[in-house]
Amino acid sequence: MRENENRIDEEHRKELLRFLLVKTAAVRQGVKPAELLRVRHCYASVNAEGLRVCLYRSDIYGILGLDYVELKVEAESSLVLFYNPSTLATTLSERRNARWLARMGYPSSATADGHLSSMLAHLVRRAGECDLPHEVGIFIGYPLKDVAGFIARIPSTPVHNGVWRVYGDAHESLARMKEYAQIETEAREALQRADGVEDFISMISLKRAS
Repeated sequence: MRENENRIDEEHRKELLRFLLVKTAAVRQGVKPAELLRVRHCYASVNAEGLRVCLYRSDIYGILGLDYVELKVEAESSLVLFYNPSTLATTLSERRNARWLARMGYPSSATADGHLSSMLAHLVRRAGECDLPHEVGIFIGYPLKDVAGFIARIPSTPVHNGVWRVYGDAHESLARMKEYAQIETEAREALQRADGVEDFISMISLKRAS
């Protein structure tokens, strides 16, 4: 049965992976440090031959080719942080972010070998202690002021169609939202033109290099 389930043509792979490919485009380009997504353990469909196809979680990780860490593994899906090691390391080592995370119990030695791994390991431990550690916002590229403001439950700043809650001056937050949204729009259009998943990933990677 597994052999039939794996007979997935390129169009089916694109369709099943469409959301994940678009949402991780900014991470692949190094613009966004990470993206937090819920990944189903089986993305099922029916191919042109009428066979049920299932794209499994392990297959998805291999196809995306991104670094990742599973924060939670549940019966039918996993909460996964896909990340760009260089961009994430830079984000976490920014002085204000590093000092704030250190007060939250995270490793404070930003220049030590293996620091990124230690930070991710601590995040995984935190995810095991609660539904979702709110400081993950720093990891996925939200401004510190917005993450800290949300945790402190201070009054938020009203914004139109905001992706996350904004606190204080909205300029930086809205600029980041616009940048991330633009990359997703471009990725969605590129996916339509791409011959297959590998072609799309190549297109996105070339765009980053340019």
